[in-house]
Amino acid sequence: MKQIGVSFFVNDAIHSDYLLSDLLLDVIDPTWYWHSDGGENYQVEGEGYNRILTPLFSVDELVLTGEEFRERITTTRHYVITAALKAFLVKEDIVDILDFHDFEISSCQLAIIIMDTGFVSIYLKDELMIQQFVENAYNKGCTSIKIINEDHAFPPPHLTI
Repeated sequence: MKQIGVSFFVNDAIHSDYLLSDLLLDVIDPTWYWHSDGGENYQVEGEGYNRILTPLFSVDELVLTGEEFRERITTTRHYVITAALKAFLVKEDIVDILDFHDFEISSCQLAIIIMDTGFVSIYLKDELMIQQFVENAYNKGCTSIKIINEDHAFPPPHLTI
């Protein structure tokens, strides 16, 4: 049975201001190009009632290099309600990924979908990376960690929000 991803829940007790960094940093390839399909995710500046929220990924930034993405998720406090991020090997190969079939036939290496601030699904082409994400989720204290198998992904999952 082919493994195609992992899903888990990030509960409020372990949710941080650097969620994307916590989930991705130790596993992702720094040479990938990142594409955001929007969502509701914000940069957080200030504290309490003086907090200012601005989009974490603006519409002007359709593609970020691995270095730009890494800097954004590690140095910018952020709050993610929903997100659909895709990582590609080559910038010129970036295409819209709507479902798992699109993912399979593209050069997209990773698709991460975050819903309701804590429900996370990550789809990968590299089965070894799936195990790294499982271990990372476990070490971070995430719950409901499940491997997504190709046989159990019918109908094919949508990879958009």
